[in-house]
Amino acid sequence: MLNFFNDYVRYDRGLDYQALKVKENFDKVLDTLGEPDKRDTIISITIRLKGKADWITANNASNALEFKVSRKFWGRKSKYVKLPYASAIESSKNWDKEHIHALIRMKDLKKYYEPFEMEQIISDIAYNLNEVNSRDNHSLDGAVKIRSFPYMENECKVVGQSIEYICKSSSNHHNPLERKLISSN
Repeated sequence: MLNFFNDYVRYDRGLDYQALKVKENFDKVLDTLGEPDKRDTIISITIRLKGKADWITANNASNALEFKVSRKFWGRKSKYVKLPYASAIESSKNWDKEHIHALIRMKDLKKYYEPFEMEQIISDIAYNLNEVNSRDNHSLDGAVKIRSFPYMENECKVVGQSIEYICKSSSNHHNPLERKLISSN
């Protein structure tokens, strides 16, 4: 098990960093992703949304990403259960809009994919979301940033740091992991 206070707490993030709330969400993400297994891959995604995106737009994009990625990699099975997926909706002081950080555990896929193939497929899915600027995919600072790594902790502590990163804005007044299904009616 990953120990938040021994290895991942980041007090250097400033006065807004509430370590107890971050740990609470850190544990929720770990529960969602499940026990680490070096045979599985974690895909880390950051998506910058187009326009003046609000929380509802980011929430809808996050839900759509989860459904579409699960459908692609699990097929019909995704109708009943989704890939382990945790996402955070954050506000950016510099961009003045919401953006998404997500972690997807790629496990029990219907066929084998190389990590770079998974990254490319997920990138294509993300750029095809209505909330993402598809013309922004050729720049160095594109709207979608993806990286993959084995779902096991190593000396670089990539898994724990990635989980801490999506939980970093957790506070008494804000839960970045909160998501809702919102109907279009």
